[in-house]
Amino acid sequence: MAINQLPYAGLMEHGWEPFIVAPARWRHEYSKGPFPPEVLPELSGWVIGRRVVLDGKVQRHFYITDVTRLIKQVRPDGAFVEQEPTSAAGFQWARALGRAGIPFGLQCAENLERPWPLPARVFSRETLGRASFVAARSPAAARIVHLSHPDLPAPVIPHHLAPWSLHDATVHDEFVVGFAGRLVPEKGLHTLIDSLAGLDGVILRLVGNGPLRDELVAHAAARSVRMEIISNIRHEQMASAYAGFDVLVLPSLTTPTWTEQFGRVLIESMWCKVPVIGSDSGEIPWVINSTGGGLVVPENDPAALRRAVARLRDSPELRRQLADRGCAAVRAQFSVDAVARALDGALRAALSGGSTSPTRLASAAGYPAVSSS
Repeated sequence: MAINQLPYAGLMEHGWEPFIVAPARWRHEYSKGPFPPEVLPELSGWVIGRRVVLDGKVQRHFYITDVTRLIKQVRPDGAFVEQEPTSAAGFQWARALGRAGIPFGLQCAENLERPWPLPARVFSRETLGRASFVAARSPAAARIVHLSHPDLPAPVIPHHLAPWSLHDATVHDEFVVGFAGRLVPEKGLHTLIDSLAGLDGVILRLVGNGPLRDELVAHAAARSVRMEIISNIRHEQMASAYAGFDVLVLPSLTTPTWTEQFGRVLIESMWCKVPVIGSDSGEIPWVINSTGGGLVVPENDPAALRRAVARLRDSPELRRQLADRGCAAVRAQFSVDAVARALDGALRAALSGGSTSPTRLASAAGYPAVSSS
């Protein structure tokens, strides 16, 4: 997606000539069929597609093309593999780059220590053993890396947020509690509905779609919660959707194999000057507490969530304070410029032999340093 190429275009301002290799076709749950890679206008001529097997499988796809030959043709000074250490494509590129003597980094968003199948364990051991750094997408992801490789630099370089123009808040008579994302069990939407039962002057607005849609409609009716669902909205329309919320709630639930890795809707909402409430699942507390843009409640606790919603409903001044604080922090920490600056520092440290410490990289980018202990 072109939106995901923004930090690499941002690297051009730091003296880099980015060259991007992406799958020649990809598919995901929101597409009707396979599609070719988009190209950001600034990167025209610098993005190529190459065939992969298992397109759409994030962890298992791998390239059919001879990546070693491609590396020799491009002759990069350094590389960044935007894949998890446990992925097949990450292993494929790490092995080829390592053999070519090209310093490189990978990303790690995984924030839950859990057992992996043998192939994933092998991939992780080999990729991290060759990598010069890991771009940890959260402090917990950095700790996961340090469990097996305590000396490997893992600066926190989060996912970026595409710049949006601010929309004026929609004027409405009722307090709109919003949610954006997939309608799936791990998002805790039954808990959200239960928390709003009997709360005066509140309407729930879900922006998204998923397998729980009909079940949530029935549950809201049973709990006498007024709810509306808006689906088939494009990403570029989301700023307008957020402007229609008084608060965004992300009540995610931790499962044995998953916990919220980032919660992109939190920073999107704060960018649009909408305060947030999130459960304490995964990285939600880090995102909210590091920005100051909202409230954190225990997961799967309808009573606590109800109190937080009521508190913001009854205090316009608190909503304004959280919204202003969150917006300023998100623009400083999660903008394209901030992420590109952090990635530039990690790449330059790799090219110089790793002389720049993760602590210095994190400090320079404005992110919290993460120790290996």
